[in-house]
Amino acid sequence: MTGTEHRVLPLRLEAAPAPIPVRGVFVYRTARPYEISLDFEGAGMHLAHWVFSRELLLDGQVCATGEGDIQVWPRWKGTEPRVFLAFSNGEQSCVVSARAKDVRELCRRLTEMVPRGQEQRHYDLDAELSALLPG
Repeated sequence: MTGTEHRVLPLRLEAAPAPIPVRGVFVYRTARPYEISLDFEGAGMHLAHWVFSRELLLDGQVCATGEGDIQVWPRWKGTEPRVFLAFSNGEQSCVVSARAKDVRELCRRLTEMVPRGQEQRHYDLDAELSALLPG
């Protein structure tokens, strides 16, 4: 059985001198259990699209994780705990944040759909390889 979780979260683009609100559209598909996609929307426009490891989001809500293009970490200071996501393509970069409670709820749903360690039950590696390799 395949399923999809589509969740829109309010995000902040952490830009100086003040954060800018954007929408984050997270999409998770059980048929692709190792990844999550994120589309950024703001000012009525599609701003960017990223696909990254579900593990980064799951782990990043409790500790700093990731290296290279995407990094995720929690920040518990202030009245509203947040989870930060940094994206870089080598030329441009940005940091966005979401309320920790929103990320926690999204992660809860993702692990309900596909528990950690059970991803291989939802992903047919042999079929993927057959599609890539000649006859």
